[in-house]
Amino acid sequence: MKITKEEFQRIGEESPLELFHQGIKAKETREKYTRTLRQVLCNIFEDLFEGEFEDRVNQFVKLAKEDPDWIRDLLINLSIKLKERTKLPRENSEYLNPSSIDNYFKPIKKLFDMSGVVISWNRVYATFPEQNNVSDSRGWSRDEIQKMLKFTNGSIDRAIILLSASSGIRAGGFDLNWQDLTPVYQVNDQLKFDITESEEEHSSVACAMIRIYQGTSDGYPAFVTPEAYDALIDYKSDWAREVGREPKPEDPIFKKEGTLLRRTTPIGVKRRVERIIKRAGLREQIKGKRYDVPIMNGFRRFWNKTCKESLSRDSPLGSLIKKEFMMGHTGLIKLDRNYFKTHTLELAEEYLNAVPNLTISNEKRLRHENKKKTEKIEKLERQQREIDFLKQEVKKINLKEKVTEAIKQGIIEWSEKNPGQVHPLQIAKVDFSKGKGINEMVEHFLTEHDGNIDGLKEKLANAQITITDD
Repeated sequence: MKITKEEFQRIGEESPLELFHQGIKAKETREKYTRTLRQVLCNIFEDLFEGEFEDRVNQFVKLAKEDPDWIRDLLINLSIKLKERTKLPRENSEYLNPSSIDNYFKPIKKLFDMSGVVISWNRVYATFPEQNNVSDSRGWSRDEIQKMLKFTNGSIDRAIILLSASSGIRAGGFDLNWQDLTPVYQVNDQLKFDITESEEEHSSVACAMIRIYQGTSDGYPAFVTPEAYDALIDYKSDWAREVGREPKPEDPIFKKEGTLLRRTTPIGVKRRVERIIKRAGLREQIKGKRYDVPIMNGFRRFWNKTCKESLSRDSPLGSLIKKEFMMGHTGLIKLDRNYFKTHTLELAEEYLNAVPNLTISNEKRLRHENKKKTEKIEKLERQQREIDFLKQEVKKINLKEKVTEAIKQGIIEWSEKNPGQVHPLQIAKVDFSKGKGINEMVEHFLTEHDGNIDGLKEKLANAQITITDD
């Protein structure tokens, strides 16, 4: 393949803001970056540029191309201003966590990258403060999540809470379609996405996979508990009743109330959770300008803590890589993201270790634990039966060898006592293990005499035997 001079075409120039949006595939990330960029250009840099937001973007990029050193110095000034806020007391409303500073610069870097602007980012990054402030916020506890469920309005609220707690996804991950939800079945000890009719009776939903940021380079598989999956299926019935039909694969899972099919945005999901938390009275205490528990990230921290405390048959490193991947992190090894995209059942198997502790209902968690114990006992009993059967088969094989050898030696002795009937060498060549009734004889000695064949050879040696041609 090659491109000729005649085929070559110059790509039309698009506005910096259009290029900026094109460079961000995930809708939630695109909206978040746009809000931050607007805040920087329209508020923080209010006196430096003129006009509406897009006008300011154009001026910002144009100046960066003409005088990149001036823009670099401007960004360093921004970093210094933000750094001053990290030194304020935590209870001050202007306090800024050092780890948040980079969030102001990510949209600017994306804007410049998409517009072909080159500046010395290392000079800017060198001014960032050390991230030595450990956040004193925490995740939601199981008791708090149980309390939330008591204050939900309808099946959609319940589905949102349980999905949040059992998947650990970010708020932006709630932009889901029904085709993004797939149950994972357990048939005996094997996990499967698809099962046959004959397997249905012996299968159960072990968990369910949800595809986060589907169709983007940031996409990854996350999982939910059977409890959360049941809540989603219950909500699906209400969804169909409201709309008047079953949902199509491309339809949104979370929709706004009413008969019209309007997708609920991640911000809308967050607001629903805020109202639940307020009704439950779980956000009374405030630390500085921040609440004790982040609204959506509180579920993510609950998930992370629970998974890290769960046992795994894997190595500690392998287990950690899998858990980080299920949170949408790149992981500890660059290749693991591509690997797990095609080995999702390995992730599901790892996730199952945490399912009991991620189950919010005490009753369902106890039921799940009892089910696992019963399955474990049944598996051990099944394995013991298999072992006993194999031992019995080995015992039969050994006994058959002893019986056939005793028969051979007995008849050889008989032939020596009865010369002229048959020569002992002919007897020695006979394979008595294939003789008629040999298996019945072995079974008889095994069941009636516990494998004891003492005296068999002597009885044959002294028996009255008639030799016939066969």
